[in-house]
Amino acid sequence: MRRLACHLSGVMMLRNLAIAACLLFVAGTASAEDWPARPVRLVVPYPAGGGTDIIARVLGQKLGETFGQTFIVENKSGASGMIGAQAVAKSSPDGYTFLVATSAEIALDQHLFTEMAYDPLTDLTPVTLLAWTPLVLAAHPSLQAATASELIELARLQPLNFSTAGFGSAHHLVGEYINKLGSTHLVHVPYRGAAPAVSDAVSGHVKLTIAGMPPVLQLLKSGQLKALAVTSKHRSPAFPGVPALAETRGFEDFDLPLWFGLLARSGTAQPILESLAKAAAAALQDPKVREVLQTQAAVPVGNTPAEFGDFIRSESAKYAKIVKLTGVNAK
Repeated sequence: MRRLACHLSGVMMLRNLAIAACLLFVAGTASAEDWPARPVRLVVPYPAGGGTDIIARVLGQKLGETFGQTFIVENKSGASGMIGAQAVAKSSPDGYTFLVATSAEIALDQHLFTEMAYDPLTDLTPVTLLAWTPLVLAAHPSLQAATASELIELARLQPLNFSTAGFGSAHHLVGEYINKLGSTHLVHVPYRGAAPAVSDAVSGHVKLTIAGMPPVLQLLKSGQLKALAVTSKHRSPAFPGVPALAETRGFEDFDLPLWFGLLARSGTAQPILESLAKAAAAALQDPKVREVLQTQAAVPVGNTPAEFGDFIRSESAKYAKIVKLTGVNAK
């Protein structure tokens, strides 16, 4: 009788667990079908007015029109983008908080810092790759180099300072990677942000800066700076006359652009991820959205969550290799 009672108790327990699982599945499906039923937050891990913020706001406006719901951009800057990324990584996976991120806090920072409060590969899940833009090697007009090849030859003969937006940034990593591949003597001069780094290049205090396209676009057009190369595998549509560094002998595999992606807290319902990915991809084809992206020299992408996931893993592996090779770390 005791065995029978235990058996029946076990059967009832399994039955109750099965019912609970079904109820959770139904509830999850219903919430996914009703999504979004309230305003959605897009967390930007950088200050307002920057490239990531601009892309998030034009995307959020278009998504709001598509879903008939408000998409609120919330800036949570600091710690190389990690504060904002952590906020999303620790949020509820209910589909109402998303991260508009760059390559730094998703593929690079984990290889530079030992103490991170989140794991970008497990705590966050991909939605879609929004866009990419190259970094650019921009020089003061007085620098005795007009091409990347001439820059490399010059920096082999003598130390040459280069400014960036900060230590441990992708911009910094580009300079150190050039040193390893080209046996050059580029000396890093970190600044607190892109504006002062570019400003000192314009004034000639440093002869070279490695910057994102937006801070230097007008300066390149006016001739206050000259572009030697972009850091993406291919030339930028914004400046097709500027060669990619990959066109230089010895740098054929060089490909370190800045990219922007949309991510969610891991555990967010797959139907929500897929619905948002499709809507974002459609938004990136909108003429008004593309016009704004062009001001950031950004090339729209818009892929599936699975494709973006593969891309992130590939980028993380690439940065891990480069960080190890260059010895750059913030540990």
